[in-house]
Amino acid sequence: MSGTGSEIGNDQYLLIIGAMKCATTSLFSYLAEHPAICPAAVKEPEYFSNQVRVHDTRNRIAAYAELWDFDPDRHAWAMEASTGYTKHEEPEAPGRVAAHGLRPRLVYAVRDPFARIESHYNFMRRHPDWRLPITHPDLVQTSNYFAHARAWTGLFGRDALLIVDYDELIRTPLVTVNRVCAFLDIAPMHTIADSSARNVTRRPKSAPERALRRAAPFLSRLPAGMKAPVRRVLEATRPQPARLTPAERAAVAETLAPDMARLHDGWGVDVARWGF
Repeated sequence: MSGTGSEIGNDQYLLIIGAMKCATTSLFSYLAEHPAICPAAVKEPEYFSNQVRVHDTRNRIAAYAELWDFDPDRHAWAMEASTGYTKHEEPEAPGRVAAHGLRPRLVYAVRDPFARIESHYNFMRRHPDWRLPITHPDLVQTSNYFAHARAWTGLFGRDALLIVDYDELIRTPLVTVNRVCAFLDIAPMHTIADSSARNVTRRPKSAPERALRRAAPFLSRLPAGMKAPVRRVLEATRPQPARLTPAERAAVAETLAPDMARLHDGWGVDVARWGF
């Protein structure tokens, strides 16, 4: 390793704090190409998200700074992108970061809240034991962008947080990346090596597909020419992506309307394009 985490200053951390399903994996990957940014070994360590730390042993890291191979001669920022930091069930994450002594820069990606909820729900459906409805508060309240931003700026100041737009990131990734670079006071990037989307939500496996995939010895013995057709048949059994019904959408809109108004008034985000 060229450096150690102990050489990272408390004001040299860059946290992409969410929101979940707002292209944070893509943004993390793009910024990781910048020579002044040192990406964490794990994109989402969730070090300050208590529930994930308890249940996911790979995130039980003895020292947060050990996530980075940080070289102070090259790197200005140590970056991670834990979307759990702005989830409804993790209100204590900002306080934990402050208690750790960090003074980070924060980047928060926002998206059409209805599309974000649908993507979040379909992503979670990959887990066969996941049973929450699409309008569950854990999904809906994660789209309360203003409230989550305020929780962070209340501790670290408004100047510490940059809001970026999902649609702009997808449409013109280099423009968004260079907004972040300006926010971090580092040189702009001229190109992005690979601007393809990352961590795209795919249809969850159906029960028959899960059952057949558990029969790994059977599948492994298939002739090479049969594996692809069998795989296509299995994928065809997957359920279609769920969408909010008109009634569900109306209920979500009523819940989120106050937050969306504050997001517009406080941060200048164009929420009218989302129907608010």
